Formats: sequence, C-alpha cells, structure tokens
Amino acid sequence: MSTSEQKTITVIGSGLIGRSWAMVFASGGYRVKIYDNQAGQAARAVLEIRKQLEELEEAHMLRGDLTGAQQLALLSSYEDLAQALEGAFFVQECVFEQLVVKQSVFQEIECFVGKEVILSSSTSCLVPSSVFAKVQERSRCLVSHPVNPPYYVKLVELVPHPETVTAVMEATHYLMTKVQTTD
Repeated sequence: MSTSEQKTITVIGSGLIGRSWAMVFASGGYRVKIYDNQAGQAARAVLEIRKQLEELEEAHMLRGDLTGAQQLALLSSYEDLAQALEGAFFVQECVFEQLVVKQSVFQEIECFVGKEVILSSSTSCLVPSSVFAKVQERSRCLVSHPVNPPYYVKLVELVPHPETVTAVMEATHYLMTKVQTTD
C-alpha cells in the first residue's frame, strides 16, 4: 500500500478539521478531493482555503515547496460521494463526533472504494473499534487524529483498529511524514 505513486486523497467533511487536512495534504503535493453532503459546503471550503493560503503565503508561513496557487490547484470540491472517492488511495473522514454518523459515513464510503483504500477517521474521542465496527474490511482502518490546529502543529496521533494490518500503519505513517505531520 505504498503512497509514493498514488496522489489522490479524499477528505470527507469540509468544516475546520476537513479544511485543515485538505491544506496539509495539498502542501505535500497531493491532489485533494473535498466532499460534503451539505450542498455548496465543499465549494465554500475551497474558497475559504484560498483565502487562508494567500494569507499564509503573504506571512511566509506556507507549508511545503509549492506556492499557494499550486496548492489551491490541487483542491477540488464534490457533492457526489462516488465521484469524490474515485481514484483515492486514502480517505480522511472529518465529520462531527457522533458515532452513528461516522459509522454510516464509513459504510457508505466502503460501497465506493476498493479494499486497498485506507480509511482514516479524525475522531478525537471515539475508539477505532467503535468507529469502524460496521466496516467490512477493518484491516485498512485507523484513526489519524491531528493536534489542533493541524496546519500549524505538525503532529498526528495514529491509532489502529485491532484488525489494522501493519502495511496500513506504515503507509499512513509514510503519508503523514511526507506531509510533515509526524517524524
């Protein structure tokens, strides 16, 4: 499950944490598809990110080697989940902290992605065994919980599901290292 050739990440949820993850992944050169089930929210998130990237670039605080415009060009918004998930090797869920909602989101995601796609949750208080309880292929699931604010604090906690395979943990660690969230 090497991330070296795979370049598309889908972020589910376009609130503060979803936008932050999108910015972090784009700063590492990844193409990021932002999905939100609320009409217009993902598109508004891209506009908000544009403003933030411009401000960060002016303040010389932009992460990565790409310009703000180059990072922005890596972002796209979607209202159709299947389209948002197409081509993704990694899915970062960032919906609100309700177990039933997270479980439902992952069940729906699983309908559209192959078994090799890594499924990650940003949950801050729910355990992986609960979040992924209804997922069929739990060996590819983990929690990637960022320290807030994710764009500024380069630290993420990786918590495997009891069934998560080593290759998923290694691939996620590689990804997080590449986008400078962990050493």
